[in-house]
Amino acid sequence: MQDPVKTPRKRRPRGSLTREQVVEAALTLADEEGLEALTMPMLARRLNCGVMTTYGYVNGKEDLLDAIAQRGLRDLHLPHPLPDDVGAILHAWGRALRLNLIEHPSLPMIFLSRAVIGPGFLHGLEALLGPLATAGMPPAQGVHAVYAVLTYATGFVAWEIPRTHRQQQETYAASWRREVAKLPPAEVPFLAGILDELPEVAGKKQFELGLAALTAGLAITPGK
Repeated sequence: MQDPVKTPRKRRPRGSLTREQVVEAALTLADEEGLEALTMPMLARRLNCGVMTTYGYVNGKEDLLDAIAQRGLRDLHLPHPLPDDVGAILHAWGRALRLNLIEHPSLPMIFLSRAVIGPGFLHGLEALLGPLATAGMPPAQGVHAVYAVLTYATGFVAWEIPRTHRQQQETYAASWRREVAKLPPAEVPFLAGILDELPEVAGKKQFELGLAALTAGLAITPGK
């Protein structure tokens, strides 16, 4: 018997891609399969083109990571209009950022491992510093407040995603119950009494607790 002849895969016509399409495909790949799956060969397969073709649109992996980070942030939606109180503005920023990072789970790991600076970040900062200044927080103080919230939200979502998003929340809760049950109740009397509360440490309730404390502190004007 003759081996079946494989039908060659048809390549995308030359010149039919844009940088935006390449970045969009890379972001989707990273979000769906993790940053470790984002290689130039994997991206080329997803785009149905040759590996060298992708290099016509991005200057390698580093450029691609920066590009998908800024593309992902375009999906961040702040409320309009923003509140007129410093603490409320920062709180709204933190909430919107958490939702954006959950929507694009590749972003927290990029932000934690790379110094991404570009037009998207600069415009985002301007969109926050103006309202903060109007509410009484000078830009020199505002930029640090914005980044305090950014680093908190980024770190929290990096903690949250593997616990309550890449697995069912009930699976995470069951892990707590299982581990606590292995110990004699006398050794962990407080934990044994709050089994329903323990899984909440990787969810919205925990995030809001930290965000409220952080933004309340940031809103205090130095010297007052």
